[in-house]
Amino acid sequence: MVNSYTQHTPASNNNEGSKVMRVAWFPKTSDLAGNPYWHCLQSELEALGIEFETTHAGYWMTRRWLLANRTSVDVLHFHFIQPQYAVAERASFRRLMKFVSYLLVARLLGYRIVWTVHDLTPTWPKEPAWVERLARYSIAWLAHDVIVHCQKARCLVRRNFRRWWRVHVFPLPNYINAHPNNMSRSAARALLGLPTDRRVIGFIGGIRPNKGLEDLIDAFELAKTDHTLLLIAGRPWQPESYVEDLQQLADANPRILLDVREIPDEEMQLYLNAADVLAFPFRHVLTSSSVILAMSFARPVIAPRLGCLPELVGKDAGYIYEPGDVGGLAMIIEQTAGDDLVTMGVFASQRVSGYTWGDLAAATAQVYMK
Repeated sequence: MVNSYTQHTPASNNNEGSKVMRVAWFPKTSDLAGNPYWHCLQSELEALGIEFETTHAGYWMTRRWLLANRTSVDVLHFHFIQPQYAVAERASFRRLMKFVSYLLVARLLGYRIVWTVHDLTPTWPKEPAWVERLARYSIAWLAHDVIVHCQKARCLVRRNFRRWWRVHVFPLPNYINAHPNNMSRSAARALLGLPTDRRVIGFIGGIRPNKGLEDLIDAFELAKTDHTLLLIAGRPWQPESYVEDLQQLADANPRILLDVREIPDEEMQLYLNAADVLAFPFRHVLTSSSVILAMSFARPVIAPRLGCLPELVGKDAGYIYEPGDVGGLAMIIEQTAGDDLVTMGVFASQRVSGYTWGDLAAATAQVYMK
């Protein structure tokens, strides 16, 4: 089953005598940082009259909690499930079986279970790998509804987890109003100390191994673009050795600027507006808020042929290369020096401008109520 925004109308819980819909997210919004996705969607759902339960532990549920809240909470919406079964650095089969038993109890008690597939595999996979895979099979088969953000993701869910019924395709909304954006390219570069007469390839987002930033640096040095700068900014994640290795690579090239820190919302526009094009050399990815953010700032993007990215970028809003192909990425970096990136950025903004958080909230609310 495939749904689109046009097939949904905003739900209303404000009719006199109607029961208020209550939802518990796992993890809770307060435990999810660094991405406005959670706050934007929750705010729009609350505007539709849906209330959020916050008495549960942010990352996991218990049988006692399920029994205590069976008459007050209607929906259990899972965004990330690894915390339900992970113990330290291991994926625990015993914990997974407990989680599966809780899902079965929840179904028997009348809860509705929804899973949004943000990634096919966890950002930090744990051993044994078969437990990780079994966990996704389990939630895929026990959820009443599954939400994905593109048609390719729907196909991958069917191929990887054999889940084909009630898989809803809702596009990932834009971030046009999620961050301040009132600064020109020249003003942003002045504040960052960057020259105005150079092309700047940027990256913004979490700095961790799955982002493939070493590939971007290798491709940048391989490309014949002496008048181009590479600007990488974002929050550092584990392992520390990865960030240290990137710092050494950046220190060896004066045309590479690396700003490793949590970027405040008000400063996000500095890096997005200073760049001419944003590159996201992911090793593995399904959906990407970072790509949507760059396109929301009218910037073309460079991305690998993975997950939803080709469907999102299309032919006019950026460049697609084969995953792991450093030489192909270098060729694209060279190509950007002669292309009209401003016009491509306009196309990028237009591609994402039609998808709003109100649309996603309305579609999600319909899923909650079925």
